[in-house]
Amino acid sequence: MTSTYKKITLNDIIYDEVQKRAEALPVFENSHRKFQANVVGCFGEVLFETLLRHYGIDFIDNRETTTHDYVVGNGITIDVKTKDRTVAPQKHYENSVPLYNHEHQRPDFYYFVSLQRDRGNVDNDIRRFTHGYLLGGIDLETLEGNGKRWEAGETDPANGTKFWTACINIGMSGLISNQVFFDLIRES
Repeated sequence: MTSTYKKITLNDIIYDEVQKRAEALPVFENSHRKFQANVVGCFGEVLFETLLRHYGIDFIDNRETTTHDYVVGNGITIDVKTKDRTVAPQKHYENSVPLYNHEHQRPDFYYFVSLQRDRGNVDNDIRRFTHGYLLGGIDLETLEGNGKRWEAGETDPANGTKFWTACINIGMSGLISNQVFFDLIRES
């Protein structure tokens, strides 16, 4: 993993915005985690928007679509994928793009966020999440060419993860660093 990921301590402004967004969304029929999936996804979106603003990048919010979340620059589409973890991301960890909507979800780039939650906090209070990590991005072609595909029910022997859905995984080292990623989209 690049050393350029950005750690953000979550605060009341972020919690309030995530709660508001998550409550406004429907719970999708095939959602593995139901409302909690909305919460995790909204955290990723709010944190990504924070980074876009930090880099001075204007964006169009297209989260109401299922094909991508944002449009930046000259029409570059980006979809944000967020993982819930009990520890800070490590260089040997992987990022996942579920395949259940991959046929129609074809953004130019995916951007990855990890959330760290308190392992001891088992209730569903959104404040169990303490930090967000803005990790980096990858273009669709590289993801499909270099990512590892897993089918639902398979287990990764390297870490024991059993996949609940088919997905493509890409290691942290396969991501474009934040600086390079945002330079790319700023220049588009």
